[in-house]
Amino acid sequence: MPGFFSNVFKLATGTMLAQVAGITLIPVVTRIYSPECLGVLQLFLSIATVIVIVSSLSYNLAVMLPEKDEDSINIFVLSIMCVTGISVATGAVVVGFADRIGEIFTTAAIADYLIWLPVFVILSGFSLILNEWLSRKVKYGVLSRSIVVSSISTRMFQIGGGLMTASPLGLILGSVMGLALANFFMFRGLKEDIGLLKAVTVQRMKDLAIRYREFSLFGTAASLANSMSWELPAFMLGLFFSSTILGYYALAMMAVRVPMMMVGTAVSQVFFQKASEEMNLTGGVQTVVQEIHTRLISISIFPFVIFIVLSEGLFTFIFGANWLIAGTYARILAPWLFAVFIISPISSLFGVMERQKAYLFFESVTLCTWALIFFIGGTSGDPIFTLALFSICGMLIWGSKSMYLIKASGAGYRGSAESLARHLLLSIIVSLPLIFGVYMGLAFLFLLGIAGITAIVYYLTIFFTDALIQREIKELAIGFFRPEHIDLIKRLSLFRYWN
Repeated sequence: MPGFFSNVFKLATGTMLAQVAGITLIPVVTRIYSPECLGVLQLFLSIATVIVIVSSLSYNLAVMLPEKDEDSINIFVLSIMCVTGISVATGAVVVGFADRIGEIFTTAAIADYLIWLPVFVILSGFSLILNEWLSRKVKYGVLSRSIVVSSISTRMFQIGGGLMTASPLGLILGSVMGLALANFFMFRGLKEDIGLLKAVTVQRMKDLAIRYREFSLFGTAASLANSMSWELPAFMLGLFFSSTILGYYALAMMAVRVPMMMVGTAVSQVFFQKASEEMNLTGGVQTVVQEIHTRLISISIFPFVIFIVLSEGLFTFIFGANWLIAGTYARILAPWLFAVFIISPISSLFGVMERQKAYLFFESVTLCTWALIFFIGGTSGDPIFTLALFSICGMLIWGSKSMYLIKASGAGYRGSAESLARHLLLSIIVSLPLIFGVYMGLAFLFLLGIAGITAIVYYLTIFFTDALIQREIKELAIGFFRPEHIDLIKRLSLFRYWN
């Protein structure tokens, strides 16, 4: 799939910088704010995320699909109008029922900060729509820069607010400001497309709203179920346990899921664009699924194995000794998060193949399962047991979703299953020195050095055994090196099969 990993690299360059900034600055945040503050922030973001996911009535997911830009810009404007309307309605509810919302979630402190909810919703909704449009136009450089701006500015505003007064307000305002600056950069990337707004008409928006009505009817319900399934753990942990436990969970998810989802989003956006393109050209997506999914497994499984081995030491080393429990939570959740990471990109096939009903079914089952799991775990009074049950069931549910999508695409399970088994075994074998070092109680910095060496061994093995990845790396090299340097590389046979 020529250019796939090159485009992912453009987005991942920004996300990697964002991750570095996040990993660098989160330890400062955790030393300023208490777990209780992070718990309130997590609850605020969970409420906001549920609203954001339905704010465009899922029409943003259709921006990528039309063949003509004139149709796509009409869907873009339709989505903007939907987000604006939902944000205004959210503001009205907040003004009238903020205290009641705090009572429902047994966290009275959240009521003081809900006034910022409609602002966060409209900024997040616009961000989702802009992401779809810029992905359609293959402007991954703009998206990359916006990700960096969002990550760094969010943390800087949070730190600045915390130095003045360490309350949840600093964390929430930091998130709002990060979104605002990211949107500013993305809107600037639209200047070449302003002329397309002349094609926007009320009648055309109505026609396209009807054409893609299943996105609104079934896609919105499915997206709501998906969002609720992601945010339900935060709601239930806060309900059955405490804001401190919720704070530990929030840091575990912030440190693992946020950078994971940044890279995953880059892969998903490029995959969606490639899959939509292949569907328009050939009427199927079998090739893109076969070529991408197995490589995604091979590239991503090793970091999760390393993380499971080092998670507790990593959390105490980076965030401080008070956050050891968050490291334990992260280790428990890692297998589920790996399943999410490798399956999320191909989840866009529900939209590409227009199977919104199946999407709704899977998300509804997931939501109901989560509710049952957290009720059982919550009544047990043991957060470790609750999260372990959640992680195991999560792997099973996401695996079922993967099997359905691969079968529906016509790609077949065999390649993905073989890739998973082969690279999991390779990851464990390569990681044996690190596992032995942990068992022997070696210093953490020494363990990090071993982890770095094993990573080099693993990825060199992947490079020299996968022809597609070799071709993609060569394509990247063409963009980075001058012609004379490429000739030197050829003469030195660094890329044996250079064409």
